[in-house]
Amino acid sequence: MKLVTKDDNFFFLLGSLLVLFFLSAVVHQFKDDAQSYVLALLVLCMSTSIVGVHRKQTFYRSWYAVMLVVIVTSGTITLFENKDLSLVTMSAMLCFVLAQTYSALKQVVMAKKVTLNQIVGSICVYLLFGLSFTFIYLIQLELFVDPFNGISHKPWLDNLFEVIYFSFITLTTVGYGDISPTLAIPKFFVFLESITGSFYLAIMVASLVSSHLAQKNE
Repeated sequence: MKLVTKDDNFFFLLGSLLVLFFLSAVVHQFKDDAQSYVLALLVLCMSTSIVGVHRKQTFYRSWYAVMLVVIVTSGTITLFENKDLSLVTMSAMLCFVLAQTYSALKQVVMAKKVTLNQIVGSICVYLLFGLSFTFIYLIQLELFVDPFNGISHKPWLDNLFEVIYFSFITLTTVGYGDISPTLAIPKFFVFLESITGSFYLAIMVASLVSSHLAQKNE
């Protein structure tokens, strides 16, 4: 059996994302008023994803560490000091996820040959797109009054899984209709995510196939 090496860094990221999505669903379904659990889960999964970042990439590691400190500090103050720093926490998480998305996309696109790590990386990028839009929608829920039908105004940690669900059915263009945007700005980001999901799949699949054929011919 092939061992996971430092070159298989995307496995750490994929694992942390899948754990985050599944456990947030479990907490949402079985645990009421579990904001502290959800915040701890987010921090744990983000910390795990950093393990897969190459040690030579000191800039990315430092950036992720700073964002995690901001997330932990602002989130703790919001939960226990009765001061609402939700926008700070969500903005830091959005910056963290966008940095992960850029780094992963860069590695996938610039890879010289198709490997299992590259394929896993392309899956990670797709999941990171959905997670990025999740935090964009959560920020809009804080800024606007009733920007979405089907999502009531609650602390953002209580709404996290519902917004993750909405983000991914939008990214995949499934659109069940149980949650929908009501304002112009949320509608803009919804169709932007739909376009991103459709074009990413088409472009990435074509790129992987052409790279594999070229690699096979060589």
